[in-house]
Amino acid sequence: MRFDHPSPTGKEVALIALRTLEDAVAQAQAGEVERTWGQRLALKWLAHMRAAQQWQANAFWDALMDSNDWACTSDSGQQHRINTLMGLLDNWYLTMRLERPSLQLRSRWARRYAADIDMGSGTPQLPCMCNRYQPGERQRIEDHFSAKLLREYNAGPPTVHPKEPGWVVRQHEGQMVLEQMTWGFPVVLRGKQGQPLKPKAVNNARFDKLNAFWKRWASQPENRCLIPASRYAEAVGTPGRMTETWLSLKDAPLFAWAGLWRSSDEWGDCYTGVMTGNAPELEPIHDRSPVILLPNQWHTWLTAPLAELYQFDAPFPADAVKVEATSNLWAGTKAKAPVR
Repeated sequence: MRFDHPSPTGKEVALIALRTLEDAVAQAQAGEVERTWGQRLALKWLAHMRAAQQWQANAFWDALMDSNDWACTSDSGQQHRINTLMGLLDNWYLTMRLERPSLQLRSRWARRYAADIDMGSGTPQLPCMCNRYQPGERQRIEDHFSAKLLREYNAGPPTVHPKEPGWVVRQHEGQMVLEQMTWGFPVVLRGKQGQPLKPKAVNNARFDKLNAFWKRWASQPENRCLIPASRYAEAVGTPGRMTETWLSLKDAPLFAWAGLWRSSDEWGDCYTGVMTGNAPELEPIHDRSPVILLPNQWHTWLTAPLAELYQFDAPFPADAVKVEATSNLWAGTKAKAPVR
């Protein structure tokens, strides 16, 4: 039997139960979650009212692991679990004909467990965020940016995810150099008891926060960089069933993504990409996009005062962007580098 018409009291209890489970997902967003009797009771109530099938309630409960398990779970595995949790919640909202929370609201709830950083400084740290791109071949990068390899490195992954090594171009002693850094600034979040958790990677920075949270790096030209990229991916669709959509430039095999870099105790040298609003035609894919710089803009980004950089806070023209929608599921996808 379908849970079609909850009474006023039933609807209120349903919202309480769902909000209890949303809080568990919010904890998972920040890196830690613990199972409680309240969550168990909420799941039992949803199953009793036939809003959730029993196997769905069991799947949600099994995905809520204790804090020690979360701490040793890989990023891709943790992301898959969050996708599973959100997908089940969204299904229950639909079954009960209740409005599901927006991603922005879920992001605010997650920030309650991530008080050490203004999470609004980056794109909301949810599974649907842009968190993979492909830099292209190293030799092509060297030639495109006329950059000298600073030292020898391993090849690096063809598809870069947060906390993985990627190529960065910056100015060093008056010349353009190419080196590898870790993608994402490490941020140590805190658990419910104030205990430090393993660092999370903040792999993008909102342009409108460059004069606030990011100012300590953005205001220093030596902390700016260019991120070579051949294409980047966004997740499109319903949480739990999102697929990859790749975006690149129609007339260029590589482009420069504006970035910031710094040295860290946790991961050594690391970088983050700067994001701006997306072109209206591309907003159904994501409301933000990387700040893409043309060759005649590189020098300004790397050397000019912060006040002059705001000319780049604008979406790249949609008609210059190539969109490749795929059927590849976002969670756990290992994309191959394109042949150009």
